[in-house]
Amino acid sequence: MTELPVAPEGTRKAVANGPAAKPPLGLVLLCCLGAFVAFLDSTIVNVAFPNIAEDFDTTDLPTLSWVLNGYNVVIAALLMPAGRAADRLGCRRAFVAGLTTFTLASAVCGIAGSAAVLIGARLVQALGAAILVPTSLALLLPMFPMARRLVAITLWSASAALAAGIGPGLGGLLAEHWSWRAVFWVNIPIGIVAVWAGRHLAEQRERGGPTPDVLGAALLGGSLGLLALGLVKAPDWDWASARTLGCLAAGAVLAVAVVARSARHPAPVVSLDLLRSRNAVGGNIGSMLFSVTFYAVILNNILFLTGHWHWSLLTAGLATTPPPLATALVARPAGRLAERFGDPLVVIAGCLIYVGGTLLLFWGGGQDPDFLTHWLPGAAVMGLGAGLVWPVLGGVALAGVEPSRLATASAANAAFRQLGAVLGTALAVSIVTSATGDPLGGARNTWYLSIGFACAVAVLAAVTVRRVTAPKA
Repeated sequence: MTELPVAPEGTRKAVANGPAAKPPLGLVLLCCLGAFVAFLDSTIVNVAFPNIAEDFDTTDLPTLSWVLNGYNVVIAALLMPAGRAADRLGCRRAFVAGLTTFTLASAVCGIAGSAAVLIGARLVQALGAAILVPTSLALLLPMFPMARRLVAITLWSASAALAAGIGPGLGGLLAEHWSWRAVFWVNIPIGIVAVWAGRHLAEQRERGGPTPDVLGAALLGGSLGLLALGLVKAPDWDWASARTLGCLAAGAVLAVAVVARSARHPAPVVSLDLLRSRNAVGGNIGSMLFSVTFYAVILNNILFLTGHWHWSLLTAGLATTPPPLATALVARPAGRLAERFGDPLVVIAGCLIYVGGTLLLFWGGGQDPDFLTHWLPGAAVMGLGAGLVWPVLGGVALAGVEPSRLATASAANAAFRQLGAVLGTALAVSIVTSATGDPLGGARNTWYLSIGFACAVAVLAAVTVRRVTAPKA
């Protein structure tokens, strides 16, 4: 399940006269809608992937993977700079601009006549999403008193979780009964209404402050792009080829440059000071590693269900809905379990449950196609495990952060999740491409990858995470 960021660092001066006791419901929903559409498009497109390939008459999965990964790369690179730029220029103005960009790019995606045009439009769409994510929360937080800011973050996060949950099913419905293009067209009426309603939001602007690190964002985008390119093209180029090793090495060098710039820039693309505590390392790096397995499995499951079991897009989309829905149901009780048993134990238990669900999928995938007996048990158990891991890791990452920096810390955690999404999608494409003609073999290798990363998160939690929620008396 995708999770959520927030507003940029700094103190904002609102035009309005401070937060009301009961924030206007319409404006709260509008801000949550900004997060909803941005995260909906990170999952709704996955289920339409086979139809896109068929429509463009191509089997070049590595190239088409940029329809998914290009979106994640741009959001990961621009999330923090976009938030800081919005602070200086005005969050309401940026929110409306982000919605307009996102809506227009969605229209271009829907009429794209080639893979190149679709990928280019997706990059522009991601630019709009990168603006929407931090500004929507930046506009929402001042509507709530300081003591209820976490309630605002919870509402905003829930809207993104809902988007992730309904994305595959909605994408399957639209692609099956209309066209994969409808997956993008659905954003247009939503965007038009939201842009019209955006004029009622109070402007939020930070006076002065450092200029966002645009070069750092470019370096981060280049690093992620090169790493993803090396991973997805390795089966074609050969893992030991100069092109593969060159892409991976160049991506690693640029990643080091990003860290070096972030260490000394006043408005870095990655806030390294938020990684000073053991809990922050465990929460953020753990979120990134778990995001690798989560996004790899999302794409892998769609390709398996349509390629090996030959299910329709609608059926495959609905079949991939139970995990995020189970995750959403468990997320709230997970906090209470962490209070009682401790955060590390809940994360480790969640990872082990997730591994158990993956093993059930591994077993069921080799059986006859059957949703109730061979698919649902594993999918639901995976969702339950993820529901224990995601919210607790997010809470651990934000533990000890002063209220004035909650937005920045939450945005940083979301950026780490997006990094994992890029790597997970690229690894899934690489594995599936290597197993051409053997959908079951490719799916099983991706599930093996999922198990490995989930176990790594469990080990990391055991080593770094300490209890941050006090037990109830």
